[in-house]
Formats: sequence, C-alpha cells, structure tokens
Amino acid sequence: MAKNQILVLGGGYTGIVTAARLARMVRADDASVTLVTEHATRDERMRWHQLAAGESYPRLDIEQALRGTGAALKVAHIERIDLAARTVNTSGGERLPYDSLVIALGSVIDFGSVPGAHENAQGLTDVTSIADTAKRVDAAPDGARITVVGGGLTGIELATELAEAHPRLNVAMVSAREPGDWLSEPARKHLAETFDRLGIEHITGRVARIDDDAVALADGRSIPSSVTFWAGGFRANPLVEASGLEVDELGRARVDETFRAVSHPDVWVLGDAARVAGRDGEPLKMGCRTGAFMSFSAPQKIARELAGATSSPYAGRYFAECISLGRHDALVQWLTPEGAPTARITTGRAAVSIKEFIHRGNQMVPRHPGPYLPMRRAHVLTPTGGHREKIRA
Repeated sequence: MAKNQILVLGGGYTGIVTAARLARMVRADDASVTLVTEHATRDERMRWHQLAAGESYPRLDIEQALRGTGAALKVAHIERIDLAARTVNTSGGERLPYDSLVIALGSVIDFGSVPGAHENAQGLTDVTSIADTAKRVDAAPDGARITVVGGGLTGIELATELAEAHPRLNVAMVSAREPGDWLSEPARKHLAETFDRLGIEHITGRVARIDDDAVALADGRSIPSSVTFWAGGFRANPLVEASGLEVDELGRARVDETFRAVSHPDVWVLGDAARVAGRDGEPLKMGCRTGAFMSFSAPQKIARELAGATSSPYAGRYFAECISLGRHDALVQWLTPEGAPTARITTGRAAVSIKEFIHRGNQMVPRHPGPYLPMRRAHVLTPTGGHREKIRA
C-alpha cells in the first residue's frame, strides 16, 4: 500500500516543530513526513534587529533538530506550489509530489506602494542583506542619521537596538502615529522614556517617497538619512497566494478552525501564512505571539484528520507581547485572550529575562519536540482513501 506523502513547507519555528511532531504522531508504514526549506539552518527572525545592529547569535541546525523524529529534511528553494498536480516545484527543477501538504512559509516584509521603499530602504528580509546593511551603519560617520520607517513592533525593536549599539549616531523613527500606539498607557509611557534615554528622535508624518539619502514626507519635508530601514508591516509569503489558495487582503490563506484551507481540503496552513480566527472571530495577528502556539496544536489535529477522525476547533488566544528595547531593557505588555492590552506591564531586567526565555525556547523546542501523543500513533488513511484504523481519542 502506498504511503501518504506529507510535505511541510517552511523551516521556521512553526514548520520545524510541526514536521517533527507530526512525524512522531503517524505510523512510519502509513506516512512519510518531509520538511522542505531553503536553508539548512534556522535563523531566528525575532533577533534580526540585533543582526542589523551588528550583533550575532546562535543558529539552529535543522537536520540535527529533526534527528530521531522520523521527519526527513529537503533543502531546496521553493519556486511554485502546484495544487492541481499536487507537487512542490523547486528552483533546481525538482517536482516533489505530495498527498497532504502543510504550509508554514511565514510572512515577508510588505514594502507597500511607497516609491523607492524597496530600492532604497533595508527591510529585515534576509540574513545576508541585513548583515551587509549593518556594515554600512557601522561605517557611517559620527552624527549621521539612521532612519527607521514604521512605528510598530519591528520598528521599535530596530530603533532601540540601533540607538543602544551606536550612541554616536542619530537614530530617528518616522511614523504617521505615535510609536506603540496600540499599547497601554503605562507601556507607552515607558516606551517614551526609553526613546528619550536612548536619544531616539520621533518624526511624525506620512512617508511619500524614499530616496537613497533621504526620506520625503507627504507634507513636503525631506529627512536626510545615511541609512534607511523599512519596518512598515508584513504580508504572507507570496507563494501562498500564487498557489491559488483562497487568501485575504494580506495574502494569508483562509483556513477553518482546524487549519485546513477552505478552498483545498488536502492543504493545511499555519502561522503567518494563515488567516486564523481568534476567540472573538477576528484574525489573529502575525508573529511569534500567535504562530508558536499553532505548532503545538496543529500536528495532532492534522494527524487525527489524516486518520479519518475529527479534531476539536483551535482556540487561538493571546497572552503577552514582548518587545526588546536594546540589550538591557524590554517591555512585556500583558494582553487579554482577545489581544487587548491590560494595564499590567513588565519592564527592565524582568522583561529582558522573559524575552530571553522565549528566545531560548525558540532554540530548545525544535530540538526537543517530544512525542506529544499520549495515545498510540495514528493509522493514516491511504492516499486512495482506503480505510485504516482511526486514532483513538
């Protein structure tokens, strides 16, 4: 009997943990699980603002992380997902067939429609380009302005990291609204104090154009900038929309409450690539605060459904938002299950410890995904639909 070939796309935290757990949940004679990713090592995107400031950190060897789980690793650049042919095409010309597909390809920087943004600003897009820009920052003359466009979480972490690492430079943030305007009043106050302490200039305005040496605002002002970073938001990996899956305005696949794509029932989508509803029915925000929890829940749901059993709906919720403010300060904004900020915050050393604990977990959990199936492994339905014994509840 042919095996059910399961491909998991994406070598980030969600993809690695999902592949490892799923492989441990299905019987090897029923199904094979292969993780397909472009790089042999996983780089923590949560630390890319540190890389931009010239710092380094350890990287995870994915093959080593999957060792002993039963999941295989295929290192290849994914060029196209062919849903009709049930193949994943790589830039090397390979066509990887699948019976079941799990997409965890994450998100990419959204440069939007601002002229010059993609050409003249550095987004936190990949390790190589970020490291090259870090060298440009380091070589900038004393007093040069380094500009961060965007007042969201990425912009805040990037601006504070740069200002702390390069006190000789002038770091400015340009955003249409107050940085961190979604946070609670105590959190916004701490953030303002941090900007003052680090000497970060906030310039309010809408960006109309980015040149190689300046940021032009809609009101006519021109902000000289030696190096400009773009932190204007995210959208799902374009491979998701290009595949033909039904997507939302951010290119996220529309999925049901068990992560199954509504337009293609043989495909599951997780993390930033998926539009997953929270407890209030609104889509969960992208990022570690939501994606990490999906990788704990999704594998068992997928295993159960592949075995022909039903699974319970995913109850996505929020706990907290952790924001690095350089190496010596951080801010933890505690949230309601629906994602609203509470008046409770944690700052200083305690917040730094919480943030570092999360970073270490991002390294530890993929290495030790655990069995995570208290019952015996699932018998998976064969690709032709032949009946096998269902997973026990």
